[in-house]
Amino acid sequence: MDPERGFGSGMGHTSSGMDSQQQQTSTRARSHSHSVHHTNGASVSHPFSSSTATASSAPSLPFSGGSSFSSSKPGLKINMHKYSHHIEQYSRSISIQAKRFFRSNFLIRNNAGHTRRVRFGLLVPAVVVVLWLVYAVNSFLFRRIFGTKEAREAGQRHIIDRGNLTALDLRPTEGAGMATAILLSWQRMESLQMIVTHLCAHDMFKEIMIWNNNVKVHIEEKMFNCPKVRVYNSPANLFFVARYMACAMASSPYCYFQDDDWMIHHLRAFYANFLRFPHLLHTDTRSDVWSMTNWQWCFFEDGAWTTRDSVVKFLKQATITEMDPIEFAYGDMYYSTFLNQVPYQLENHLEELEDESTGFSKGASGKNRNKEHMHIAAQKLWDALVRKDAEFEREELHPTYLERDVRSPCDDDRCLLISNKHPFPDVRMFKYRPYIDVSVNEHIHRQFEDPYRYINNPFSFAVDNSDHTAYKSTRPIATGDYIGIDMLLNVNRKIEFRLLFQMGDSWINNIKVEIAGPDAVYRKFPVEILCKDIKNDRYRGKVSAANQRAFLNQPLELQEFDIRDPSKEDKSHRHDDEEEEDRFPAAIYSYYEDFGWRRQCKFNVNAHSTGFRFMRLVSGQDERFPYVVYDLGWKVV
Repeated sequence: MDPERGFGSGMGHTSSGMDSQQQQTSTRARSHSHSVHHTNGASVSHPFSSSTATASSAPSLPFSGGSSFSSSKPGLKINMHKYSHHIEQYSRSISIQAKRFFRSNFLIRNNAGHTRRVRFGLLVPAVVVVLWLVYAVNSFLFRRIFGTKEAREAGQRHIIDRGNLTALDLRPTEGAGMATAILLSWQRMESLQMIVTHLCAHDMFKEIMIWNNNVKVHIEEKMFNCPKVRVYNSPANLFFVARYMACAMASSPYCYFQDDDWMIHHLRAFYANFLRFPHLLHTDTRSDVWSMTNWQWCFFEDGAWTTRDSVVKFLKQATITEMDPIEFAYGDMYYSTFLNQVPYQLENHLEELEDESTGFSKGASGKNRNKEHMHIAAQKLWDALVRKDAEFEREELHPTYLERDVRSPCDDDRCLLISNKHPFPDVRMFKYRPYIDVSVNEHIHRQFEDPYRYINNPFSFAVDNSDHTAYKSTRPIATGDYIGIDMLLNVNRKIEFRLLFQMGDSWINNIKVEIAGPDAVYRKFPVEILCKDIKNDRYRGKVSAANQRAFLNQPLELQEFDIRDPSKEDKSHRHDDEEEEDRFPAAIYSYYEDFGWRRQCKFNVNAHSTGFRFMRLVSGQDERFPYVVYDLGWKVV
């Protein structure tokens, strides 16, 4: 047979177990069977099939350089050395055919000097096949190196499974149409339109009033795709006090103030808490500003709920305190101060809208100007209290600063995080003196306790739908401390709660699960808590789960509560090699570090007869470690 067209008749190797004539006959039969499938209507068997039968009837003889294959059936063996010549001929044939293909389809110069054209009809499919092979190989290597899709997604942002929400709509309609949104406009028209679109979808707003302070720009209602919009083009720039004048003009009992350079995404949860305590100013801001308001006593509100009556009262207070026109223009700094109450402030991540224009209070000069007016406002309040003016509140209203437990809205705006754990010492230990500047007061508070630890690990990290950020309290857990969820309305469905934390087992073993209805009267609720260890795929250290648990659960008399800042520590002494992965010195590692292993616990609450709105986990004993909570979420089951 032509060596370029198929198998040849010559053998590369022969078996010592067959005579020459049998081999030649067998060879012809095998060669013919590759080119003809039927002879006179009879099927010609595959050469390996006939050889298998022959090999099974005769003992296998040893040979040099050969190999044998044994099937699962006893006594069934194949001497591969017999057929090595077929393999050689087949390999040679493939090489020759490949050369023919490339000579006939690509620009290859032959011996005569002629060049053949490329056949694109064959080239394109070939390229596609090659690309597919490259993709398949790379996908295989990627999965081998980085793991499966499920494993990779586990290392990404965790999204809580809320279950079937069609049976439980956690967007209460209480307070619908009872609020007016007040927006001040200067020159951020694009941001203003985005905010109006966002606010228009919420049913709590009866109107969205836009006060335009820019006399060079005329705004009309038709510029916004929302029927709730009302526009007032001011004859002059009245600065911040314009929002209070707009609220006094509103027909609803509640007003919502928002700056035009921020997007507030958690209005439903924010409003639900305001409805519980409408006599208190409610604000929503970031952790750094929250620390100033609740510890360093500055008032920078990015979003705020208040009553129309409080605003009207403030306008009267402005007259009593003889505010000059400039002070009156900076109404924000005076309004919150004249209330003489700590704002009920929620903390979470806010989206800052990008705009080429610079905000009025942005930069060092803007903040210093605001602090100057805060100081003036505090002095005027002090003078009014000394005079015992009836227009100014003298007593702390309930819930007091220490009684408040609502901390942060959940990321999906369907719940609120509650906790009675305060991140800072009691601010009432510091007495106000009108001759002390705001900046000096800030410095005094920071010297007593720097707020960096709370700013880096705030309450909102426990309900931000991420398994890679954690709320970490600034002090150890004490008996009676709790952390929990406000569901925003009374729930009569079965709810599964999920808790992901990194603390000693003594806390979860000694907690009480309590629930309460809208009246916030708690009762103990028996549950079965199921827990397991969860690996953090992002962690690259070598600490084992058992070794970490040993550290977290070591006897309390040996445990030191480490409150150092991990970001400022020298980590060059860490043992990350395989041989020393069990080294876990308690003097080095802190509860404020991510060891890579977390404890996940789940339990169900099904109070179908009475329902519940609040759920909290109450500590049954003092602990020597802080809260380290990566996620507290729920789903409908």
